[in-house]
Amino acid sequence: MSDPSMIELIRDAADKATARGDTIAARNYYRAVLAQQPHDIDAILALAQLIPVVSERQRLIAQAQVLEPNNPAVLAAVAENEKLITQGLKIIVVPNNDSQSSDAAADAPPVVQRPIVMCAVHATMEATLRCTSCDRPMCVRCTIPNEVGQLCPTCRYKRIPERYRSNLRHWLIAGGVSAVLATIIPIPLVFLLSIPFIGPMLFLAGGMLIGSLSAQITLRLTAKRGQPMIMASGIGVGIGSLIAMLILFGGNISLMLIVLTVLSIALAVRSLQQTLN
Repeated sequence: MSDPSMIELIRDAADKATARGDTIAARNYYRAVLAQQPHDIDAILALAQLIPVVSERQRLIAQAQVLEPNNPAVLAAVAENEKLITQGLKIIVVPNNDSQSSDAAADAPPVVQRPIVMCAVHATMEATLRCTSCDRPMCVRCTIPNEVGQLCPTCRYKRIPERYRSNLRHWLIAGGVSAVLATIIPIPLVFLLSIPFIGPMLFLAGGMLIGSLSAQITLRLTAKRGQPMIMASGIGVGIGSLIAMLILFGGNISLMLIVLTVLSIALAVRSLQQTLN
């Protein structure tokens, strides 16, 4: 079900884009409105006014005629479209009514029609650029600036080194390894906390050990690096540490232990970053 408030926001954005002359953005906004409300006459007619291709414009106006054949706005759009076709599609903006401007308008060449190319990924978005590598059409949402030009997401992914191309399976492995180690290693270290100064230091060192071991094991199992792997491992460390604390103390966790656990997790994540970056 469409959200009326969201539709109005998109419609307002389309109107503003039209006012500033950004016809591509305006057409994309109106298409977004029609994706939610296919029978919106105002959006259909507004989009038709912005379409530079005759066949597409005629299709939209015909659609509006089917929906509301007696609507004055629809009838006006039909008449205007027929007039443009009769005049050879000389779509001209005349700044004033003096004779010189009228003569210039009469001598203006017909508008050259270029087909509207849609984005290869987002079928409802008009393409504004082409990928420098594969020449696929791209919309603004797909465009990724690169030292060689503008790349599509597929070509950008292909340029990422293999060791940084991770997926869900790799993330689950990284998170699982970290969670297991973060559950097991703190258990013996907790019993050393009663030793003044040395106990807390050993507990914090355990965090670094968890991070280092997690990173090394993850690299051996997946051979993957990068921020997604670090995030997955960090989440695993947090989950494992929480499980360890619940096993050892249940709900009776002191403030000092919470602080030490947070610092230990931070050290583990830091160690992960140093190895998996």
